[in-house]
Amino acid sequence: MRHLIIYTLTALLLLSCEQDTYDKGDGTYSDMTADFVEAHANREKNIDYVITDNGDSLTLDVPCEASWASTADSTYRAIMYYNKVDANTVKALSISKMNLMSVTPRDSIKTMKTDPIGLESSWISKSKHFITFAITLKVGIANANSEKHRITLIPDSVTLDKSGDKGTLHMTFFHDKGDIPEYYTEKFYFSLPTSVLSGFGCDSAAIRVNTTANGNKTLTFPIR
Repeated sequence: MRHLIIYTLTALLLLSCEQDTYDKGDGTYSDMTADFVEAHANREKNIDYVITDNGDSLTLDVPCEASWASTADSTYRAIMYYNKVDANTVKALSISKMNLMSVTPRDSIKTMKTDPIGLESSWISKSKHFITFAITLKVGIANANSEKHRITLIPDSVTLDKSGDKGTLHMTFFHDKGDIPEYYTEKFYFSLPTSVLSGFGCDSAAIRVNTTANGNKTLTFPIR
């Protein structure tokens, strides 16, 4: 198994990536679906229902215990693998908490880094609560003294439309690849809670990303 160490600059989250192998026949996983969701924890801190990025509300046939759901009656960003029981009820096979991105003030960054990433896709949930990035990074075996991949978003400026009523928050995708060897390509998902952008009072976000395939690319999302 290969491991990649990544840090978001403010949260300093230690992440590892591993790939599971599922049966392909008529077994438990043959009809499996995966969705990015907002997962609700009930009073017992078990996940009892989710809202998918497409806006579908799905109830778990049996509430799922999740060690990371530490607060009752709260909502978490997660990815869920499941089988349908009926139109609105599912059997959860696996549910994992998502990696969340942070926003870091530019004046707290010593050196601006925009090392390229592989950008596979990006989208905003129907609720507009989360912007999600599917990215690939070149990785290898890090030693104890290695620098780490660092990822965050840096706010640059706010611009107004011609009417002066609607604003766009411009940000840069910060990526410092450190000295991690570039032997393999691994895929990762990161979600940005749009609630962290509320203080800027903007209606949309424009994020500039340095991509391995096409150089700098700007992604624009409505956030309210």
